[in-house]
Amino acid sequence: MLESLFLNLIERIVEVQHSHTVSTEKDPLLSRNWEFIFEDFDGWLVLYCSTRKMPGGYWLYPMLLPNDNVEDFKNSLPEINVHQPSAAYGHVVSGETHWLEPSWGDFEDFKRSEIPLFFGRQYFGKPKGKENYYEFNQIVTHPLDLHWSEKHNSYCRIDEQGEEVEIVKIINHNDVSLILVRRKVFEKLFYLGNWCLVRYFSFTRFNSKSPSFKSFTRKVFEPTEYEAKFEIIRCKDEYVEFRGAQIERPKTPKAQLLSWEFSDNEEEVEQKYAEFIVQDWKNKTLLKNYSIDPKNFANYFTKSDLPFETSPIFFKAEVLDKYKNNPDKYELAERTISCRGGWYLETYDINEYNQVHTYAVYLARLPYKEQLHWLQYNEDPKGAISKRSFQTDFEANFPDENPLLQQLQDSLEALGKTEVGAERVIIWTPKGGSWESASKGLHYVNSENANQWHDFIIALANATNEGFQKKALSKIASKFGNDDNLLGTLGLLKFILKASKNEDKIPITHGVLSDLQLRRGKGKAHGTWDTPEGSLIEDGTKRLQDVIHSIIQLKHIVESIELPAVQS
Repeated sequence: MLESLFLNLIERIVEVQHSHTVSTEKDPLLSRNWEFIFEDFDGWLVLYCSTRKMPGGYWLYPMLLPNDNVEDFKNSLPEINVHQPSAAYGHVVSGETHWLEPSWGDFEDFKRSEIPLFFGRQYFGKPKGKENYYEFNQIVTHPLDLHWSEKHNSYCRIDEQGEEVEIVKIINHNDVSLILVRRKVFEKLFYLGNWCLVRYFSFTRFNSKSPSFKSFTRKVFEPTEYEAKFEIIRCKDEYVEFRGAQIERPKTPKAQLLSWEFSDNEEEVEQKYAEFIVQDWKNKTLLKNYSIDPKNFANYFTKSDLPFETSPIFFKAEVLDKYKNNPDKYELAERTISCRGGWYLETYDINEYNQVHTYAVYLARLPYKEQLHWLQYNEDPKGAISKRSFQTDFEANFPDENPLLQQLQDSLEALGKTEVGAERVIIWTPKGGSWESASKGLHYVNSENANQWHDFIIALANATNEGFQKKALSKIASKFGNDDNLLGTLGLLKFILKASKNEDKIPITHGVLSDLQLRRGKGKAHGTWDTPEGSLIEDGTKRLQDVIHSIIQLKHIVESIELPAVQS
């Protein structure tokens, strides 16, 4: 559903083309109330408008014009000759000669020619009614990092919060066609290409369904309120047309749009910083409601009483749930968090008291809205930062051991490289073809939340059990005489362990993986909630350790299996 801003704009477009029929002005045909189309609408600029299916109304078409050619262009007005290309490049034929030709002519003319912003394409492979569509010129979409979004039916970009933001909006509503663009983003092109925007236009009003064009008058007009030149063509009191072009130049300073120090987001606000409980280890004090504005901190090389920018800030473990629950938008890695196309937290960790912690310098780099999310979970430190963080961040050493998820990945990848028998059978490969795919959504259990524990069980089963290859296991089991075609992967694994005289290893290999699968089956995915007694955090850690141990043991067993020469 269209927002009220665009519905009101469409309503006004329709209204002004018929306003003369109810106006009390002396000469309503010549009313200039239609010129509002050149205004900004809450940051939106109208690039294209067409109401051709209605009697009278608008036609508006944009081009990028080199600034060096503006004066010559204005001198040529009000005469206009617009070619609306359907493609940026065309296959041109002359006799036996073929070549590619851009819509603006020769390549050498690029800095002198008008450049179209979009092309009206037609493809009958699309669903009926959607054969006609607009394809924007890459000279617009690539520098501005715009991408087509089916969800919004617009060209969008990702903001610092990882959300899609509409930049070019395409509207077809009640016989009114509109293309609008966010001015501030679009103006960057003006400076990059040394262009201005030309909007060719024609606006007509009718008092008669079939006016006589035998007698008409022409008058050239240049408004003082904006840069334009057009002629007014009138046929008595039956018809009037305003026809010419308007020139739009940037309003945002070049130094702002082309500087890394400024954002081209529509809402330009001063950078804000939330206030946290900060452990000032430099001055051996705990700061309450302390702003993480960088000016409130100092580095090691600055003589100051201010706390170090590496002062830690502590949070409840639930601060991570937001990122665990939306893996398509956030990547929660072992020590970093990133938002697609947006912000990046350079480091975090979890101490022995199950508190998440990071440093003021990195938290201050997050968008203010994201800082507020962390603020909800901010609490006094219950102890020091993790041993691993101290080793890596302050001693510049490697940690004593790899984290558990890394150990799981290493053990599974080692199993995936282990071949069985002369046929070199591989019994495990990651689900989806890669560890990144197989382990999606797999995170440590950091809270006693049953939802988090169940998600962990499901993800751990996907990363391990779902990678066992039934065809390969069946082939090995058949060598040992198995004739039960109903066995699943874990059943085949158990049969192979027993047949290869590794029955004593079944509890620590098959047993652990089977229990994991059983827990998965009793999880929320199947509607039967079942969690173990005691701490879910402790259970998650121990279960992960057990799975790692079982995979390592299984690899050693697989390496030692000698397949029978013939089926027994």
